[in-house]
Amino acid sequence: MARLRRLFARPAVRVLATLVLVLLVYYALPLKGLRGTGSIASAVASLLAGTVLLAVLITRQVVRQIRAPAEEGVQVESLLTLLFLVIAVFSAGYLALSESDASQFVDLETKTDSLYFTMSTLSTVGFGDVHAQGQLARALVTLQIAFDIVFVGALVGLVTGRFRPVRPGFARQQAESGGSAIPGGAPPGDPPPK
Repeated sequence: MARLRRLFARPAVRVLATLVLVLLVYYALPLKGLRGTGSIASAVASLLAGTVLLAVLITRQVVRQIRAPAEEGVQVESLLTLLFLVIAVFSAGYLALSESDASQFVDLETKTDSLYFTMSTLSTVGFGDVHAQGQLARALVTLQIAFDIVFVGALVGLVTGRFRPVRPGFARQQAESGGSAIPGGAPPGDPPPK
């Protein structure tokens, strides 16, 4: 038992376990067999409610992380958990809509199809084999794209920003000398920093 506790004390193991748990819950959701106008409204309402809840959670987490002193570090695990939930919520919402009205999406028939579509939309790859066809589906995908730009972009920026080494006083020093405040950057015409 102590060995298992030590194993789960590692952040990478906890993140992987969280991803597995989110996927297990996603695949266990009963989304098959939904049909009819009432289920369309229910699918859209659930997706919108999930999106609002995720927006609130991400906003709170980003504000908390920004306000936390650098010594305390960042809770990358919580940020990644939110990212996993974003993917699961949109995937479940798209599948529920597709189950309610098959004309909304082309080739979105399984949970894996929906997960694949959500990931390709999030990553901006967009292969096109699975795509939104109906106006309602296109509106919801547009919502996801906007959500990804604002909220997922904030999460990614926060996570990557915490991994960059920051030299104390760098931004102030660069501003005073008229240089770039971007680490490694230099104003046009100046030689690169050594």
